[in-house]
Amino acid sequence: MDNTSQILERSAEQFAGKRVLLVNPTADSLTVQLPAQWHVWTWDYAVWLGLNAQLDAEHLSFSHQCPEVGELEAAVLVMPKALERAEYALAQIAPLLQNGCPLYLVGEKKGGITRAEKLMQPYAKYAEKLDSARHCQLWRAAVNGQAAPFVLAEWQKQFTLEFSDQSVELVSLPGVFSHGRLDEGSQLLLEETKPLPKGKVLDFGCGAGVLATVLARRNPGTQFELVDVDALALYCATQTLQRNGVEAEVYPSDGLSDVHGRLAAVVSNPPFHTGIKHDTSIAERFFEQVTRNLLPRGELRIVANGFLKYPALIETHIGPCQVLRENNRFKVYSAIAPG
Repeated sequence: MDNTSQILERSAEQFAGKRVLLVNPTADSLTVQLPAQWHVWTWDYAVWLGLNAQLDAEHLSFSHQCPEVGELEAAVLVMPKALERAEYALAQIAPLLQNGCPLYLVGEKKGGITRAEKLMQPYAKYAEKLDSARHCQLWRAAVNGQAAPFVLAEWQKQFTLEFSDQSVELVSLPGVFSHGRLDEGSQLLLEETKPLPKGKVLDFGCGAGVLATVLARRNPGTQFELVDVDALALYCATQTLQRNGVEAEVYPSDGLSDVHGRLAAVVSNPPFHTGIKHDTSIAERFFEQVTRNLLPRGELRIVANGFLKYPALIETHIGPCQVLRENNRFKVYSAIAPG
């Protein structure tokens, strides 16, 4: 089990037999080994896939919003990697708890759990640290029952991006990649005006949907599909597309797990970190697998930090790698599948 699950298991008496909301867990055996009436909310599609065999649809939710679970006796939030995502989750969890009900926050010390007391302050008079082990901490607070109802619109950021050929209305939520702004890598990729091949195009790791929105308008012969592992990103991408009048299909996928059919092109600002660590394994697996989805002469076009050793991987799995555009931090790569 994950370290956070192990520290929860050390305090099993806090949860045994109770109706507990568990938020942002890892996909391990905690809900099987620790006997409680678990209701799980995750925004991570990979976790949802991993827990699907353990919990039915009534007790497992993959969504950008917390399910309305009644008569809770406790709630546990596993600390997200983004502090603002923790605030977003707590604002939804706290209104579901009656006055005096325990709210727990667990996480790794290097992952932000040391801020637990401050995070829980709006919802409780005080918070106490129950345990510290395996580089993790477990905190508990009795909620004051005064949390305001959650209003999604109050957490959304809506802003306009100006490009040389168009304006884009973007919607984002806390923890979605580059929340509230256009990141430098995506901006560089969108400065490249070379047309995409006509046909079905995949935006891999779509975030709030800016790449697909801009490129679909520039390339009218394309039909975009957008995938991401994050439920909040998928919601934001859907909203962004709708506000800009772009029709596209949006759905969850763990890597390319749910992507079917052949593609004329794949565009991406691929993730290269997991949690708080830099991790290229997601992109490496992507390069290995994407060839099965690319049509002959289909194009892979990505942007990445220049220090990442992507060209060799791209050429190994797809074909000759060309640098379309670069600055002092990022490079836009293009490769054409054989055929």
